[in-house]
Amino acid sequence: MKERIFDMKNNIKLWAVFFGITALIPAIVTGCTDNSGDGIDSVLWEGSRNPENTKFRNPVWEPSLEAGTLVKGPSMYAAVSAATQWSKGITKICPTLTSTNLMSWTPGNDALTTPPTWAEGRVNSLSIDYARAVTGATYWMFYTLEGSNAIAVASANTAAGPYTDRGSFINAGDVGSTTIQHPFFIVVSTSYYLCYTVDDGTYMQRITLNRVNGVNKHGAAVKIAGPAFKDVAIVRISGSRFYLLGTVDNGTSKEIRYAMGTKIIGPYKDKAGVELTAGSSTGELLITSGDDIVNPENPMRGFTNDAGTHLFIGYNATQANKSNMTSGYLRRPFFITPFEMGADGWFTTSVKAAKGWTSPRFN
Repeated sequence: MKERIFDMKNNIKLWAVFFGITALIPAIVTGCTDNSGDGIDSVLWEGSRNPENTKFRNPVWEPSLEAGTLVKGPSMYAAVSAATQWSKGITKICPTLTSTNLMSWTPGNDALTTPPTWAEGRVNSLSIDYARAVTGATYWMFYTLEGSNAIAVASANTAAGPYTDRGSFINAGDVGSTTIQHPFFIVVSTSYYLCYTVDDGTYMQRITLNRVNGVNKHGAAVKIAGPAFKDVAIVRISGSRFYLLGTVDNGTSKEIRYAMGTKIIGPYKDKAGVELTAGSSTGELLITSGDDIVNPENPMRGFTNDAGTHLFIGYNATQANKSNMTSGYLRRPFFITPFEMGADGWFTTSVKAAKGWTSPRFN
C-alpha cells in the first residue's frame, strides 16, 4: 500500500512537470500582447516586449501643467506650471515637477513661495532656462500675471526654486503695444534671449543677466513671427539649425506648428521658404487635435535623444470632455511626443494629440 501511494505521488509530480513544460512552450515561442496596436497578436519571442520597456505613456503628468515650462539642468529635468489648484481650495504658486528621463515625474515644492507683489493676479504663463555662466543665479524665470500686461523676472540656484522675485522687467507700453504675453527664455552658450508676443506678432529681445543688477536689454528687438504664430518656443539643434514652435488658431481649435532658421534670430521659414514675418505663413503642421485629446498648445521645449534621430517636445493639450479640474482651474495635462527628424531637417510627419502608449522612449 505504501509503495502504491509512493508511485501515485511520483506520477503526480511527473505530470505536473510535463504540464509545466508544455505551458511554457507557447510563452517561449510567442507573445500575445498587441503593444503596437497593429493587430498582430502573435510574434516571435526576442526578449521582453512589455510596453514600459520600449514605450512611455501620455500624458506624462496629470491633472495639469497649465501654461507650463520645461528646462534641463546639469542632472535632471524640471517642469513648472502656472499658478493652479490641483485640489480645490489649495492654491499652488507655480508647482514644480522633476524627472531624470522626461517620462516619469515627481512633484515638488512651489517655484515661488509667495505671490508676486508688483501687481495683482495669478502667474498665468512662464518660461525658465539654465544660465550656468551667471554665478549665484543660474536659473531665470520670466513670467506674466493674469490681467497685467507686463513680463516680470525671478531667479534661483535650482530649477525648482524657490525663486527670488525681481519684479516687472518690460511692459506693453515699453514696446508700443496694448498687450504683451507668452514669454519664452532661451540660453545659447553665454547669450540670452527673451521672446514675447505683442499685438503684431512675436519678437526676440537679446538681454544681459547679472545676479546683482538683474536683467537689461541688449540691442533692439527682432520680429520673428506674425500675429497668427504665438506662444512660441525655440529648439536649438546645432549652430545652424533652430526650430521655432508656436501655437496657431485653426477656427475654434488650436494646433502647434513650426518653422526653421539658420540663426536664432531668424528669419524662420516654412518648407516653401516663406518667412513667418511675411504674414502669409504659419509654418508647417506639427501637432493637431485628436479624437479625445484636443487643442495642443504651449510648446515648452524640445530635447534630442542620444541617437539624434528624434526630437522630444513637451506641450499642453486638453481632454475633450474634461477641460477643467474640480477646482475650476483649467485642466491642461503635460504631454511629450517624439518627432523623427529627416535628413533635410524637417520632421517626417505631423501627429494627432493622443493619450496612451507612445514610442520610442527618451534616452
